[in-house]
Amino acid sequence: MKKTLLIPLFFSVFCAALLPAQNPGCDGSRYLDDVFPTVKKSTVVYAPTVSHLGQPINLSMDVYEPMGDNLSARPVVILAHGGSFILGDKTMMQRWCELLAKKGYVAVSIQYRLFPFLVLGIPDSTKIFDTAIKATGDMKAAVRYFREDAATANLFRADAANIFIGGYSAGAVTALHAGFLDENDQIPSFLQTLVTNNGGLEGISGTPTNKTYPSQSKAVVNMSGGLYRSFWVDSTESPLVSIHGTADATVPYTYGLAANIAFLEGSSLVHVHAETVGLWNNLLTVPGAGHTDLYDQAQWQPYIDTFWVNATTLLESLACATVGINESAPALEQWSIYPNPTSGKGFSIQLPESESSTDLQIFDLLGKIVFQQKNVVNQQFVHINSLQKGIYLVQILHPDKRFALKQLVIE
Repeated sequence: MKKTLLIPLFFSVFCAALLPAQNPGCDGSRYLDDVFPTVKKSTVVYAPTVSHLGQPINLSMDVYEPMGDNLSARPVVILAHGGSFILGDKTMMQRWCELLAKKGYVAVSIQYRLFPFLVLGIPDSTKIFDTAIKATGDMKAAVRYFREDAATANLFRADAANIFIGGYSAGAVTALHAGFLDENDQIPSFLQTLVTNNGGLEGISGTPTNKTYPSQSKAVVNMSGGLYRSFWVDSTESPLVSIHGTADATVPYTYGLAANIAFLEGSSLVHVHAETVGLWNNLLTVPGAGHTDLYDQAQWQPYIDTFWVNATTLLESLACATVGINESAPALEQWSIYPNPTSGKGFSIQLPESESSTDLQIFDLLGKIVFQQKNVVNQQFVHINSLQKGIYLVQILHPDKRFALKQLVIE
């Protein structure tokens, strides 16, 4: 399926304006369509590390490659499985790895360190976050593995400039933290302690030479994941493509306790903040879908198909970008609402001087329009007495300009 059918227009506008790093396989079909009928799998050790119990272990990964592919440099997509950081294994991502490999990617499913609950019992939130930090370090070691391999043995003919990360559930949580948590973020003391105890944000996993390579990824593929704090996302970081069901009781679509253990902000809030700061991203919301049924019940298959069109279109566009930053790409117009949070009576709006009036819409976190008003002028007070307490999204409509999406909190 071609990218022009389902992908939002802003992806093609943005991705054509990225740094030069065109992959030699870009032909308008590869990375988008199933151009290889079969794939091959190999399993390799990618990083030595230390377990929760202090024992040395070697982490392995399954690498899926398109059969008969002679391309000298292929984009890599590194995925991590779900299981609440206590269950699961790398075979669980086989279907997605095969999907990607048939399109010409090198697709990878990694083993990462899980909490040994049979030995240490059921984990609390601190122990789960500790495990998530360990998993994040493991994923970064996998990224570094392919950069080192590309510079040395070149076993997998990886394009070191185009390495993407992602996952499902706990694996998506891992990828989101690997992609968006950095030293410039406001990290609470308990989490900073865990990061420090695990060797810093890069972690302890990997050989000495592995650790000399960068771990940055070029995009994040998020399947029903969450981030501890959505405000860690900023405009300079990797593009993001997500899918999440609104009835997810394991990793909340909005926010809450993931697996009834640890707090996370779900894909909807991550998307809101990404929009607010101007990071290019896409969220496919699936009304009524849960955590696992979204991926294994036939009624949701059209959404899954659409998501993978969105995801592979983004990855292909990033891998095939041929020009530098395009100064003509649409900039976000700045505006504000205040007070925010508000008591519920309403808020005032601050528009750019160039705007005399605008139309305004308010959405709930499920994407439903709950309020709209036309011809709102600068400094006008917008009455919203009918809305209940909660978190909403405020959007300004303009035919030619793109305004940042704002989050509104009603207390």
